[in-house]
Amino acid sequence: MVKKTLLALVVLCGLAAAPRPAIAGCTTDLADCYTAAAKIDSFWYRWAAGLDCELDYTECVRVKVVGV
Repeated sequence: MVKKTLLALVVLCGLAAAPRPAIAGCTTDLADCYTAAAKIDSFWYRWAAGLDCELDYTECVRVKVVGV
């Protein structure tokens, strides 16, 4: 119980420390990308499109936070 509480506290602190305005556009783009990926009929193409959304989101956050 204590370990779960401590883990939850660490996660919440991490989220509170994240630069929310910087990654807000990235999160919106991710949601739009997921919406487009969900419309794909084939499971594997939908799965690949979702993975591509994740990679694009990671790149966007990296550029916003690191700046390179």
